[in-house]
Amino acid sequence: MLTRIISTFFMTLCLLLSTSTFARMIQHDLGEQALKGIPKRIVVLDWALAESVLALGIQPLAVADVPGYQDWVGVPTLPSDTVDVGSRREPNLELIASLKPDLIIMSAHLAPAYEKLNSIAPTLALTIYNDSKQPYQNAKRVIQTFGDVFERQQAAQRLIDDTAAKLATNGEKVAQWQDSRSFIMIRFIGDKHVRIHSDGSLMNDTIAAMSMTNGWQGPTNSWGFSSASVEQLAKHQNSNVLIFGPLSEQEQATLNGSPLWGAMAFTREQRVAIVPKVWTFGSLIAMQRLSDEVVTRVAALHAQ
Repeated sequence: MLTRIISTFFMTLCLLLSTSTFARMIQHDLGEQALKGIPKRIVVLDWALAESVLALGIQPLAVADVPGYQDWVGVPTLPSDTVDVGSRREPNLELIASLKPDLIIMSAHLAPAYEKLNSIAPTLALTIYNDSKQPYQNAKRVIQTFGDVFERQQAAQRLIDDTAAKLATNGEKVAQWQDSRSFIMIRFIGDKHVRIHSDGSLMNDTIAAMSMTNGWQGPTNSWGFSSASVEQLAKHQNSNVLIFGPLSEQEQATLNGSPLWGAMAFTREQRVAIVPKVWTFGSLIAMQRLSDEVVTRVAALHAQ
C-alpha cells in the first residue's frame, strides 16, 4: 500500500514538473523554441497570426498596428485594451520590452529582427504567405502550432474542421448557380492597374476548396498576387470578376466612366461583383468570411 502511494506521488510530481518546469520544444520557421508553461503575455506582430490567436480564444497583450487591424481585419475583434506596438515592419522594440512579454509571435518576413526580439522574450516565427504558395495549408499548420503552444489542441482542430466544412458546404451552394466560367479576383490600384489574386493567395485557395476555378494563371509573388494593367484583363473577358472592396464613390464613378472597362464583356454582361472589405491576407477566419462572401456574390450574379 505504501509503495503504491509513493509510486503515485512520484508519478504526479513528474507530470507537474513536465508541464511547468521542463521546456517544450516548439518548431517554427526559423528553428525551434523552448517554452515553459502556457504563455500569458503575448505580443503578435502579424495580423494573420493575431487573427489565428484570437480565433482560439487567446487575447494578446499587444499587436502591431492595432488601428490597421481594426480597420482591415476586424474579425475576430481585438480587446479594447490591446497595446499598439507600432508598425508591422518596424515594431517598437523598446515598448515591447517594457511590456515584459513571455512570448512574441512574428512571421518570417520580420526575420532580420528575430534575434533582437528573441532577446526580449521567446519568439516564434510562423508564416502563412511565402514561396510555398500554400496559405490554406500554412494557416492550418499555424493553428495546430498555436493549439500546442496554448494547450488548445481541441479548439484548434475544431477550427480546422469547421473551416473545411464551411468551404465544402459553400462550394455545394455555389455549384447550384455556377456555370462553367472561371473567376478572376482583383483589387484596383489606382484607376488603370489591378492586383490579381491567383496561385498562393488565400482567395485562390478558398475558391479551389469550393471547387471553383481561377481564370488567371499568370505568375504571382509570395503573397499570391500579380500586378497588371486593366488592358490585360481583356484576355479574360469570359471570366466572372470579383472586385475586392471597398470602392469609394469616386472610385466607383471612375470605374463606371471608363470606356475600356465598360467595353469588357464581363461588364456589359453584368458579371462583375464587389466583395466588401475582408482581409485577403488572413488566416482561417478570413478564409471562412471570404467563402461566405463568394456565396453571396455568386448568388447575386445568378439572380441578375
